[in-house]
Amino acid sequence: MSSPVEEIVSVTEQLKGVQKALDLFKEKQQKRESASDAAIEFVEKASLVLDRAERKEILLTDDQKRRIRNNLLKIRSSLVRNMES
Repeated sequence: MSSPVEEIVSVTEQLKGVQKALDLFKEKQQKRESASDAAIEFVEKASLVLDRAERKEILLTDDQKRRIRNNLLKIRSSLVRNMES
């Protein structure tokens, strides 16, 4: 079992990865570049973090989980719009 400090470091690193993927997606979207790869990367990383939180392997606040889910929904709707056009 990992120590509380190791757990905090692990969660922090995973959330940084999620944030970087989200930032990359937003940057590509603003530049009107293909954001599909960035979106997929964000979705994969965010899903892994949420799965770990649901299995209680990591602790996230309800607000953190809500924000990640909201970003997932926004990216999904963005991808659907782009596929339709």
